[in-house]
Amino acid sequence: MSTEEIERILSDFRAWLGDLTAIPAPVADSPKVDLYTLIAQFTALRQEVNLQTKASRTSLKQNAEALTELRSALEQLQEQPEDDGLGPLLKAVVDVYDNLTLALKQVTKQRAAIERPLAELVDGTKNPELEKLLPPLPDAKPARGIWARLFSAQARANIGLDKGVVKMMKVLNERTERTEKAASLVRSSLDSLITGYRMSLARIDRVLEQSDMEPIAAVGETFDPELMEVVEVVGESGSPAGQVVEEVRRGYIRGEVVFRFAQVKVAR
Repeated sequence: MSTEEIERILSDFRAWLGDLTAIPAPVADSPKVDLYTLIAQFTALRQEVNLQTKASRTSLKQNAEALTELRSALEQLQEQPEDDGLGPLLKAVVDVYDNLTLALKQVTKQRAAIERPLAELVDGTKNPELEKLLPPLPDAKPARGIWARLFSAQARANIGLDKGVVKMMKVLNERTERTEKAASLVRSSLDSLITGYRMSLARIDRVLEQSDMEPIAAVGETFDPELMEVVEVVGESGSPAGQVVEEVRRGYIRGEVVFRFAQVKVAR
């Protein structure tokens, strides 16, 4: 580079510096900051930091809960057996079992409650006062039925027995026999119904067992929140506190997963 070129570059640089120093420097108005303003600004900053900290803690807590639920869902998904498509069908079968169990309980109660009225109905057709009018059998033989006593040789030979009494006794005896047959028919009908319900329940039990459905043991066991749901707390049951005193609805386990929780009543 020649001397002239160097001189020209230096001359341009001097001119640029001269122009730069000629520009007046801006004068900024510095705001006045007093103690009150400073404290107010620090207070606002502190509140903002507190809000941000609280929001961060809430967000961390929610994230932790979400992770816990996700971990639990993954564990259940890993433990759950592969869906074989029998879930809805088994649920329907279990519902049928519940309905049959309820019907069996109701019929059993009716069978027990109707026994006494039936016996009283049969006894009401008898007339012990008229039976006393029959002649006694000789030789202390075992007492026979009223019908046999009425028409036995000894009764027919007894001329002192009024014919009207004999006719009335015959009518009462026929009425008693019809009442006893009706009562026996009612008893046998209810007994057959109970037997049919029990056979149906046993068949459903076999189907559920073949489908890997295991009933949850409840009555007499200690309440287990992982297998049972409390529908009522019973006081003065005579059982230890926390013990299951009655099963309202049976629960099931399929494989290692709770298919349905058992609903129970627990002693206080």
